[in-house]
Amino acid sequence: MTLRNLPGLLALLLAPALGAPPEMGVVAPSRGGDMAFNAIPCVAATPAGTFVAAWTAHRAGRDPKLRIYAALSADGGRTWSAPSLLIDNPGKTDADPSIVIDGKRIVVLSTTLPVPGKILTTELWMTASEDEGRTWSTPVLAPHPHAYAEGKVHAGHKLKDGRLAFGYSWDIFCERGLAPATEGEMDTRAGLLFSNDGGRTWTAGGDIYARPPKISPHAVNGMDEPASVVLADGGIFALLRTGTDHLWQSRSRDSGATWSAPEPSPLQGHNAPASLWRLRGSNDVVVAWDNSPLHRWPLAVALSRDGCRTWSKPKVLVDTGGLQASYPSITQAPDGTIVVVWQQDRPDRVGRDVRWARFPRAWLLEE
Repeated sequence: MTLRNLPGLLALLLAPALGAPPEMGVVAPSRGGDMAFNAIPCVAATPAGTFVAAWTAHRAGRDPKLRIYAALSADGGRTWSAPSLLIDNPGKTDADPSIVIDGKRIVVLSTTLPVPGKILTTELWMTASEDEGRTWSTPVLAPHPHAYAEGKVHAGHKLKDGRLAFGYSWDIFCERGLAPATEGEMDTRAGLLFSNDGGRTWTAGGDIYARPPKISPHAVNGMDEPASVVLADGGIFALLRTGTDHLWQSRSRDSGATWSAPEPSPLQGHNAPASLWRLRGSNDVVVAWDNSPLHRWPLAVALSRDGCRTWSKPKVLVDTGGLQASYPSITQAPDGTIVVVWQQDRPDRVGRDVRWARFPRAWLLEE
């Protein structure tokens, strides 16, 4: 064999791996008891390569109490530790966790309803780990600027100026002391929350708002549950859940202080959030979302190589054929492998699992 033939031989050897479907597994299976229903996961990786996934869970039966659990992975998301209870405020509903990596600290934040089942006010609770998730601090109340701040379901960012930031949305009716009866009556604005003190207190940036006509009565009004990514040029791009048949998009050139007028993105989607991740050492951005104008399936992924202006042809990650597979979250393993976690209804439609998939960038671009 000559050296001239070596590239071709390597391509043949790598082809089966690149063409193989994504690896898949379960972070948190529905197993009855306190873990009967697992939902709305968020995943992040520490600089040392530890994966932490946090999610909402509640027990079987009529008890509506929700709690925040977390699990760790030391092998790039293939296997996960037993769940640990992170946030459990007695008499309150703890849900929708966000994770922000702050150097060696892992910060987990909950959206907590002080009056379970009532859309009126929320609290933000924070816990942190200084040792790769082995131990966690006692949760503390972290003040935020709105009456009802929700939509905190994505991993956040540590900005160049040292601030922590993550996406959220807030309801204008709750701000006036009015309680929407259902999510479909809410009218939400989106943006970023910022912390200068490691997550102990939070302030708001600028709002992203439009109210396009929604296509189903239960869907949200306004802009909701923003996924955000810091681009290679320093700008921030956001994809927003809406009640239309598309995700909407907006951009900020001043770290979230102001935003461009939101507009429909090229990605179809209805009443469900997306997730964004910029690949390390690259301009490329990965998106995961429910690629449907009406349903929360199938779950798909795509790649942008031009700052989220255009996207590659969607690749179906999982098509349940009717079961919900939604609320994705994305991170990367130390070897560059892309990892997505999401919530998925079980065939019995009683429980819900948190699941994972692993795949290389090359798989996204295969025809």
